[in-house]
Amino acid sequence: MNGFNPRVQLDWRRPPQEFFFAPGVDAGLWTTAPLPQMWERRPKGRIAAASVSDYDKFRTATRDYVTSTFRDRIFRSGLLMRTVPVVLENVTTEGHFLAIDGKHILNGAAGTRLRNKYSWANEGHFDADAETAAHFAELRAADPVPPVWEGSIDGLDFVIDTRNAFNFYHFATETLGQLCLVDRDDFTGRVLIHSDRAEVKTFIRDWIDQIFPRLRGRVEFLSGNHSYDRCLSVLNARHLWFQTGASAIDGLEEEAPETPHWLGRVPDRKSMLVLDMNSCDDTLLLLRETALSRIEGGDWSHLPRRFWVGRKSQRHRPMKGEAALTRALAKRGFEIVYFEDYSPLEQVALLAQAEIMMSYHGAGFANMLFASPETHCIEIGTHQTCRFRWRDFLPHTIASGCRYTSLFADFNVDDPAEGPPIRSRPLQAVRLGPDGQRKVLAYVDAILGQVRIDDPDWLAEVARMLARTGDTDALARLLDGHPNQTMADPDMMVQRANLHLAAGDPVAARLLLERAWEMTGNRPFLLERLVLLCERLGVEAPWAKLHAARYPQRAGLLEQKLQRQRRQA
Repeated sequence: MNGFNPRVQLDWRRPPQEFFFAPGVDAGLWTTAPLPQMWERRPKGRIAAASVSDYDKFRTATRDYVTSTFRDRIFRSGLLMRTVPVVLENVTTEGHFLAIDGKHILNGAAGTRLRNKYSWANEGHFDADAETAAHFAELRAADPVPPVWEGSIDGLDFVIDTRNAFNFYHFATETLGQLCLVDRDDFTGRVLIHSDRAEVKTFIRDWIDQIFPRLRGRVEFLSGNHSYDRCLSVLNARHLWFQTGASAIDGLEEEAPETPHWLGRVPDRKSMLVLDMNSCDDTLLLLRETALSRIEGGDWSHLPRRFWVGRKSQRHRPMKGEAALTRALAKRGFEIVYFEDYSPLEQVALLAQAEIMMSYHGAGFANMLFASPETHCIEIGTHQTCRFRWRDFLPHTIASGCRYTSLFADFNVDDPAEGPPIRSRPLQAVRLGPDGQRKVLAYVDAILGQVRIDDPDWLAEVARMLARTGDTDALARLLDGHPNQTMADPDMMVQRANLHLAAGDPVAARLLLERAWEMTGNRPFLLERLVLLCERLGVEAPWAKLHAARYPQRAGLLEQKLQRQRRQA
């Protein structure tokens, strides 16, 4: 049963209609104003990833997973999911789960954990996923919309949850931004943050006090069971999407890829993960804006712009190869910093003005929420973090627009060629071997303007990552520095064509795409790009007929792309 042993004991055996609260159907929840548009399009995250393992086993496994992620799990645009203030009545808290009349509210990351735990707890008893899907289908058919509160909210406390108050990632990503909803002069109540553990780290309180000085002295952390007759809280769109119809949230389908990993409004738990990695809550964006406003006008010139983030934490998982890498980075102008040595506002400023931030996988990457769109954030991980933690930081890239690259190395274990069981816990430490270090430094050098890469496979990978992160200046330098390799590699030719398109030269782009097609002859996506470009240019070309003959099963998909292009024109 997945070793299910929850810290919070709920009545997990109840059927979903008795376990989960249904906004707009069950009594006890009101929005403070009519629902706004509950999601909007944002530029999708500028993310890249590759293997820097020394071993074929992990190079292949990581490449396959990264390829399938970009192909099957990434939406056409990023999504901003709204969070609105609500009034709740008859509220109880059990750990960090909030309930109304005993029915648990699905909100954000806590809602995802609740869905997962509910499924795990009922393995061998009943099909919790199927029964939840059937119940939510009935809710969607009714197309419920939460009622609007007509009374006063003066003096009400703001009651929210946090997974814990000692892990920076979870608190900053899931909870801290919710305080933006009450960071105003007319809010006079307390902020009551519920967790299933009593421990509260000092740095958590420091972040609250420095980002939200208006709330200083009114934020309390509580654990255990509590109850409220009436309070303020939040309602987030991520789970509301699965529980309601178009009247509350209209469709996202046009943004999603055609993939078995995404089932639309069906509350499949894989679909929840896909939605989570392609979206960010608006509270993250509000937190970013609030934090950046706090550092305006300050003198942050003493802070480095290129840095490697080290660790002092007791939970530290040492990275083998870190010392050798940081020595090489020091020659490139990097300093070693420890976030623990900086105040919250200094950490915000560090990222806001950073050129390149690097480290191995850890909670500190939540700070890239404050990075500028020009900042490169480079994370060294393992195949394990690739599979199970890579998606954790994707919402931060949507909110900040920064360039986030994950380079997956090896495991710091006795037999790195074999590695540990992929699902072993806790996460295994990183080992960066000599070949991995060479590749990491080549990528850094490409960003900084040093363009000579002798390994043709890694050259193509670096070009691909620069293209994915949108660093067109570095990509242009790289391709200019390797003209022969560029014209011998169809992917690099496509990247050069994209640069021509961005520069307003579609004719040169068409010639390169045609040459790339002639070199491959088996890529339907490339052929479809030619069809789209030729229609855009208004020129006669054989590509549409060739596509119809070669790929008749993709005719409908091509027509969708053409229609989308015509609408955008």
